[in-house]
Amino acid sequence: MKASKTIAAALAFLFVLSVLALSVQAAPGPQKGKQEPKPPAKASMPKEIAAVIQEGLAARQGRQDVPFSFFKQLILPAQEKNLYPIFFFKAKNGDLGYAPSTTGSGQMETTLLAFFQFFQPDADGTLKPKFGGRSQTVLATDAAGYGADKEDWYSFGLALPSGAYTLALVLSTPDMKKMGVCYSDVTLPGPEAYETALWPTDPVIVKTMDQVEPDQRPTIHRGFFTWGAAKIVSNANAQVASGENLEVLFFVLGAAQKDPAATRPLLDLEVNFEVQGEDGKPVIKWAPQSYELYLVNQPLPLFQTLQKMDEKGTVLSTEKKALPAGKYSLAVSVLDKVGNKKGETKMAFTVI
Repeated sequence: MKASKTIAAALAFLFVLSVLALSVQAAPGPQKGKQEPKPPAKASMPKEIAAVIQEGLAARQGRQDVPFSFFKQLILPAQEKNLYPIFFFKAKNGDLGYAPSTTGSGQMETTLLAFFQFFQPDADGTLKPKFGGRSQTVLATDAAGYGADKEDWYSFGLALPSGAYTLALVLSTPDMKKMGVCYSDVTLPGPEAYETALWPTDPVIVKTMDQVEPDQRPTIHRGFFTWGAAKIVSNANAQVASGENLEVLFFVLGAAQKDPAATRPLLDLEVNFEVQGEDGKPVIKWAPQSYELYLVNQPLPLFQTLQKMDEKGTVLSTEKKALPAGKYSLAVSVLDKVGNKKGETKMAFTVI
C-alpha cells in the first residue's frame, strides 16, 4: 500500500493540534500539574424550547415540524480527559427551508437556530440537564442539482467529559414558529476503558481533509464535520464505487509512547487491515502497516489478487480484479509494540 496523499495534510494540522495530541496520548489516571477539564457551561433554554424538548424526552420521540433524524455517531479524542462526540443526522432540503440566496451567489441558503441540551441520569434514572446552548447557522448548497426532496447529511459535535448522555437537538426557524427535535443517547468512556487494551475509534471514510481555523462554537455543518483545526469531508453513507480506494481515518487511544519525555512523543503501532464478506470470511488482506502517531490515515485499494493454479499448486496466472458490488466490513486490529496492548475496530461499507 502506498502512503496516503492526505497524510501530508494530516501531519500539517497535527502540529496545530499538538496540545490535543499530547493530552490524548497521556497515560490514564491523575496527572501532576494538570487541572481537571472544565465542562461546557450550562445555558438556559427559552421556555418554548425547553417545553418542546421535554415533550418527547422520555420516549426519545420529539416534534417534527422541521423533520430530521440521527443515523450515526462518531467519538473522537479531545483535550485533557474529554471526548468529542459527533452526531450525524439527515434532512431533506425542503424541510430545512432552503431558498435562493439574496446575495446573488447562485447558491441555495437557509438560516436555522440550533438549540442543544445534554442530559445525564440521576441515581434514580431521572434525566437532568447538564450542558446546553444555542447557535444560529447559515447553511448553503449549490443551486445546480438542487432538489427540495433531496436528502443530505449534517453534523454536530461538542467536547464533553466521560459519562452517559442524552442529546436533545432542536432545529428551528428564526421566528421559532416551526421546530423539530431529535434525541440521541451516547456513552463516552473514561481513561479506564483503555488501561488494559487499546481503544481504536470507529473508522471514517475520508473524501478530503483540510486545515481550517478552529471554530469553538457548537454549530451545524452540512456534508462535513470538524475536529479542532481539521475539516473532514467524509463518506458518511459508506458507499464506495467499484475500483475506488477505501480511504480510512481513525485514532488509537491508550498506546504507550516510545519516549514520554520527547518534545513530540511517538508511538509504535502495527495495524492490520482486512476486508470481510457478509459471511465474515476475508476477501482482501494487506501486509501489516506501521504508524508512529495515534492518528491513522490510510488508503486501501479495493482489488483482489486472484491466482489460477494447477493440481500441483503451481501458479499459472495472476489477475487483479476490483472488489465486486456488495456489502462488506473492514476489520482493523492494532498492536501497541511498546505497551504490548491490542485493540480492534470494525466498519461496514458497500461497494456499488
